[in-house]
Amino acid sequence: MSFKPLPHAEEAEEALLGCLMVDNSQVDRVLHYVPEDSVFYSNTNKVIWGIIQKLRREVKPIDMVTIMSEVPDSMKNGTKNIGYYLSGLPDRVASATLAPNYARTMYEKWLLRNLIIKSKNIEKAALNPTESAMQHLEELYNSIGNALDLQTFDNFVLDDLILNTVENLYAKDNVIPFGINEIDKVVGGMTRGEISIIAGRPGHFKTTMMINVVSNLIQQGYKVLVMNREMSNIEMMKKLMVMESKNITYDIFRTGTYTKDNKKELKGVVETIRNKYKNLIMYDNIMDLSGAMREIRKHKPDVVVDDYIGLVNVKGIDDNRLKIDSIMKQYKWACKNNNMCALLLSQLNRKCEERTNKRPLPSDLRESGSIEQDAEMILFMYYEWRYLERESTLGEYGLEVVIGKNRYGRTGSVVIGVSGNKCKMYETPDIALASSILKEEK
Repeated sequence: MSFKPLPHAEEAEEALLGCLMVDNSQVDRVLHYVPEDSVFYSNTNKVIWGIIQKLRREVKPIDMVTIMSEVPDSMKNGTKNIGYYLSGLPDRVASATLAPNYARTMYEKWLLRNLIIKSKNIEKAALNPTESAMQHLEELYNSIGNALDLQTFDNFVLDDLILNTVENLYAKDNVIPFGINEIDKVVGGMTRGEISIIAGRPGHFKTTMMINVVSNLIQQGYKVLVMNREMSNIEMMKKLMVMESKNITYDIFRTGTYTKDNKKELKGVVETIRNKYKNLIMYDNIMDLSGAMREIRKHKPDVVVDDYIGLVNVKGIDDNRLKIDSIMKQYKWACKNNNMCALLLSQLNRKCEERTNKRPLPSDLRESGSIEQDAEMILFMYYEWRYLERESTLGEYGLEVVIGKNRYGRTGSVVIGVSGNKCKMYETPDIALASSILKEEK
């Protein structure tokens, strides 16, 4: 029986490597098509790709000389003349701008290889009573979804595009408000097909902001899918219950000091949430990016929320920068393909706390390159009271939201009110303070 090789496109691999040697800037344009080195079928090309990634991280030029200096001795002493092979790669390039086309071809072949391999794994697991086939089925499901996302449509009609664009211009639902007036006055809201970021250091209410936005979206009638990675679904639900109550605080839940009135009110809150939050879907047991993409395809939400992207696992990628690259690119494609918005939470590095002025900057984002590039909007949470306490100009109930990026409008900052014990945002710090005083008096 003759051996039939799995689908591959070795000429495209060689042309892609040649493009990257001719024009180093093309590397960033193809990263989302090469989530792992197994996209390359040739072992030699896998090694070269790994060297290119190393040179990119070290901000070194990518050419024959620098690549050759990193080639392992085992390859230099092999049967293939690696120097001759490298020198010929640029000759395969018609135009370096074709790099994404070559990468896409390779990616498609890689998906087909995965489909074949995973289908065989399912067959093997099904015949083995001691092995569960569910994991293999889930992997196959994601592979099929990724393959379908690559489908192309050749029939382009300009008139149809113009009509669709005009329809989009007048569509009221194309922009989804955050539901926090002071922020919406400046940014308008989230645009379908785009990513928005909430970022901040621990203790600056980024999760509280997220929960309030989720609640507001539900009130507006949107379907929301939440990936709880930092806290459990139960903790998220507790915060929603506190928000929906009049007199219950988060401290009461934490200490378990319930009064009869608290217990009576809680029964009403449970019914309110049961009726009001029917369009909310939450998962706290999905660790990887492929799992998130699977649930997006399944539920087709208006908005997906991921708290937070630093805890997302990406199969085959350990480098944090490449991991964030992949997360941002896949969420971007998911937003476009599903006509939804993504609201992603991100930590800031510690540099901002080492400065005299601790107000966040875009450069404070962890692995900031991809986040800055791919996000439509970046909202930084800055709780001045955490650093200055009584010397804070905003007071204990004031929170500054710094609009670090707004692709379609103004930047700047707004001040809103916040109460951590009520898990709630208010229009002004004074309203938040007044609400807190009323709770204490009761």
